[in-house]
Amino acid sequence: MNSWETALSKVCELYFSSEVNSNLEWILVGSVGSVLQGCEMTPGDVDIYTKNKEGIAQFAELLKEYSLLDKCEFPHGENWLSSLEEPTYTQTFSSGFSWTKGSWIIDGFKVEVVHISNSAGIPDSMDGDGIWEGGRFIWKYFKNVTIGRYTIPTVPLEIQLESNLRRQRSDRTQAIITALQKYGYDQELIEKALSKEHLPYFYSQMN
Repeated sequence: MNSWETALSKVCELYFSSEVNSNLEWILVGSVGSVLQGCEMTPGDVDIYTKNKEGIAQFAELLKEYSLLDKCEFPHGENWLSSLEEPTYTQTFSSGFSWTKGSWIIDGFKVEVVHISNSAGIPDSMDGDGIWEGGRFIWKYFKNVTIGRYTIPTVPLEIQLESNLRRQRSDRTQAIITALQKYGYDQELIEKALSKEHLPYFYSQMN
């Protein structure tokens, strides 16, 4: 079992054995979600979004055994980790983008849980702008995947493709297109998920 599989399995084990699962909505995003849908990638961490801000505090309680005993010596950057003193923090960028997050190392692999409270105008629509992987529509168009004995929701590849095209992540873009060629795709969703700018490129790759 890969280290990301071990880490995600631990999260699932704690979540499904806890009473919080009755009111905590979350979705797997990023490269782990891609791999579980058939992409050839090497994940760098496990990324999870919560639908509501209180979900971050619920995850912090759920994963408390993996929190640092003392406050993280790093400032609030990539190396910051949740501690018992500071289990979560909220960060607002100059653009207005705002999120609340928690971050843990589970069996040597990083798990990050995020709630986005202000997207700062990132395009997110079903009629030409493209669906954003961190936006409101992912909760409607989630796709269930399995890891071991657990079934969890993730963002479908059609939506992940739009986000990676925007970020010009050519490695991930190609891995997603290859998986869609191999396993098929939802044509109705792809036409909603991809922007008018990116849809012609996608069809040119599928021919």
